[in-house]
Amino acid sequence: MRCFPAALILVLSMAICGCEYRGNTTSGSPAAAGSVQTEETKEAAAVPEELSGEWYLLDFSGENEPQRWEFRSGGVLAAGEEEREWELKKRVFGNDILLIDGKRYDFTTSDQAQALCICDVGGGVAYALFSPDSSRYREYLLQQEENSLKKRIAEECADLFEAYPDKDDWLGHVGCTNIPLLADVDYITRSVEDGEFHVSTASELASAAWYLNTQDCRHNVIYIDADIDLSGVDWKPIGWYSGDGRDHPFTGGIGGNGHTISNMTVDTDLYGGFLGWETACTVIDLNFDNAEVNGYSCGVLAGQAIMGTYYNINITNSRVNGSNCGSMLGWDANTTKKNCSAEVKVNGEEFEFLSYNEYEKSKIVISDPVEITIDENHTVTRPEVEGYTNLGWMVFYNGEQVLHRNAENELSYTYFLHEPGTYEIYLTAFVSGQYVPISNTVSYTLE
Repeated sequence: MRCFPAALILVLSMAICGCEYRGNTTSGSPAAAGSVQTEETKEAAAVPEELSGEWYLLDFSGENEPQRWEFRSGGVLAAGEEEREWELKKRVFGNDILLIDGKRYDFTTSDQAQALCICDVGGGVAYALFSPDSSRYREYLLQQEENSLKKRIAEECADLFEAYPDKDDWLGHVGCTNIPLLADVDYITRSVEDGEFHVSTASELASAAWYLNTQDCRHNVIYIDADIDLSGVDWKPIGWYSGDGRDHPFTGGIGGNGHTISNMTVDTDLYGGFLGWETACTVIDLNFDNAEVNGYSCGVLAGQAIMGTYYNINITNSRVNGSNCGSMLGWDANTTKKNCSAEVKVNGEEFEFLSYNEYEKSKIVISDPVEITIDENHTVTRPEVEGYTNLGWMVFYNGEQVLHRNAENELSYTYFLHEPGTYEIYLTAFVSGQYVPISNTVSYTLE
């Protein structure tokens, strides 16, 4: 491990040490007169609990390795490859003083942040040290890992970037992932020529994800032709939302052919799952096992699902963590779900709903329901309504939603379909952030 330059100083937040940074501070100075310890006092110097253990001086620039510090008995401070002297001066009034090579420092510790802040007396931070168990140290290791991965991707994926460039900076949006390293340029080219992706391996699935997330194509079809194990793949969802015009919603179709995607792990800020942001897509006959998804508005299959259709989706032994999350879907609107099941713990708890919206709707109680009627011509009529906004007609045909129509300025409506089957209609409104039924349901059957 290399020794840090003597002038290296990292600033710890005021929340931890209560000091203001005021510029570079030398790492040590000649021992002050009378401060040199005798051999007897060194032998007797014990390490107080607040200074014990391993500490690390971190360099987030990546130019230097973390420097390990350890306060040892006998007044020895191991700081990287150097041995320095330390002494703790107890004071009756005020804080104790820490001497390093004879120079006086104030110091504070934070159990919560697992940090040690060493400050010049009356001034700025000299050393910000962190325990290897601290979140800051783990953040440092993660950053170094990402930097290494980015360098490897730049070196090994030149052919991929040339053939299928990341025009809208998808990688910059989702963060580091090994999907580019798994993508196969030749496989992508063959699939694009065929107009569909036939996927049997993790590499082929990663190739489809790269193409769909970086190119101007939203209507491709993916066929899963074998069970796929995503162990070791830092999966990023197909279909993404940036909010600044670079968005790539997925609007295609996925045919699972009854196969299972296992051991999928997704970490994302927004709209996480196998799919991220999808609109009007169709997914059928697909299974997931042992998936873990973390983020905001997430589900194992999709994070945000608008007007999607899902048949025979089955999820087992899986976990979703975050805000506004569901089991199969996160945020969904006007979706059709048929013969779907999800054995998923959401934030560590059993979750009986397929989406976050279903869960939210279950908590809404309509205290003033509206009465709608239907005549012999199957025309549905509502009264004037007060206290509700964004009124809409919801129509189901043989148990599946087929229409959600604006009814704000419409007192009656006749559904146009005349195929044999059973029709159900009710009135909806926007209540507590969700579209929910506010009326009775009327129905009719055509032979």
